[in-house]
Amino acid sequence: MNTFNPVCPDCNQSHRQTKAGLAVNGNQRYQCQDCGRYYVRENRRFRYPAPLRARAVDLHNNGMACRQIARLLEVNHQTVANWVAPANGEMSFTRQTSACSIE
Repeated sequence: MNTFNPVCPDCNQSHRQTKAGLAVNGNQRYQCQDCGRYYVRENRRFRYPAPLRARAVDLHNNGMACRQIARLLEVNHQTVANWVAPANGEMSFTRQTSACSIE
């Protein structure tokens, strides 16, 4: 039995939520009949916990290189660079190879 009760992430309504097919990755899509928003059950945008990302930014601010942080935290070095760039106030639309220096 499915116990998931969908709630719209925009209007926070739990009624009038309908199934709306499958996403490309196979996840069930839902549509809110009140605001018309399509969404999936879970947001996969933040796969790493916030404390891990905060630790990476803190280590970088203390002078550690991105690749060293990546090895320590066992994540990809580009992931660390993506976490560090917004924390340092760098613009995402400027053309940069990485927020970290190459070793």
